[in-house]
Amino acid sequence: MRIGLKPCAWERAGTALYVVCDPSRSVELDDPDGQVERLLTVLRDHPGTAAELRARLGADGPAVSPGELTEALTALDGLRMLRDVGRAVDRERAGRDFSNLAFFELYASLEANEADLQQRVRDSHVLQLGTGGLGSNVLQSLAGLGVGRLTLLDDDEVEPKNLARQFLYREADLGTPKVERAADWVRAFNPGIDVRAVRRWVRGPDDVTGLLDGVDLVVSGIDQGERIDNWVNEACVRAGIPWVRGGMTGSQLIYFSVDPGRSGCYECRVHAYGDGKGIASAVLPPAAVTAQRLSARIPRVNRANGPSAALIGSLVAFEALRYLTGYEPPYAAGAEVLLDVSAGGAQRREPWPRNPDCALCAAAAVARSAGAPS
Repeated sequence: MRIGLKPCAWERAGTALYVVCDPSRSVELDDPDGQVERLLTVLRDHPGTAAELRARLGADGPAVSPGELTEALTALDGLRMLRDVGRAVDRERAGRDFSNLAFFELYASLEANEADLQQRVRDSHVLQLGTGGLGSNVLQSLAGLGVGRLTLLDDDEVEPKNLARQFLYREADLGTPKVERAADWVRAFNPGIDVRAVRRWVRGPDDVTGLLDGVDLVVSGIDQGERIDNWVNEACVRAGIPWVRGGMTGSQLIYFSVDPGRSGCYECRVHAYGDGKGIASAVLPPAAVTAQRLSARIPRVNRANGPSAALIGSLVAFEALRYLTGYEPPYAAGAEVLLDVSAGGAQRREPWPRNPDCALCAAAAVARSAGAPS
């Protein structure tokens, strides 16, 4: 492996070295003797193997032991500053993956470069439940990211009211099955994506379980039935497959995810927060419990417009990308992330406690320890 420095810039301020590789942030490194700056300079100007780097450093200054160099390189790689120049990625020849590779470069490491992260996306299979307001927006992002295989489920037909926020569909699609039009859109956008359309209602966990063979992640955006989230959760957690859920309630966008065997599942959330009908534990303050009970009496109306559907769809797609690539840990695993569209998009994250008595989570933990995918 020939180790080099990603495109970075730095300057000294006393004993501190300020390094910028990601234009949105800087890293302050303590460098009283200039050894860090010397290493960065060698990595930038003379990439090489660890032995070659150590020889170059010894030729230009004090000798560095193998252990010291390993420790320094590990620290810099942890800050996502290093790359294997022997596996350089030519983004200009990457075609439709150019922007994806440029994004992944920020998170690439010596272990997995940007091409590796893109390949993880290409090798993935996502089951998407619903191709409506949330689903149609998530789908466009997943297709743009290059997800290799998609299974889409929906049972609705395109209606005029959909056209305000579901931009996969056109006037000519009115009265036709959404899921078939969505699959047609994917094929036209990228013929390299293997897409399957399934037209059905979900009436229980078995309707989801039957579609999970080979699936790496489930994205859910369907609201049919009061227990739909319980059913999706049961199917996914038993199979050890992560799932992401998004939607809108009132003026708030909301999404969460479940990482079986690692985070609390949806049943843990119900145990902690209640079922929306006044059944809640002491996790929530009394005022919140009252608000939850009263809100269940208000008729449900889908208030998502184009911007809100696009925003929550993008956030769900980012959470999906975290699971598919590991570029960073899932942000919403065992937690609700809420954005208030009436307050400039103010965001907060509210984790729910894992129920130690949850039978589903116990089964997922056993499956994970036995090597089941999740």
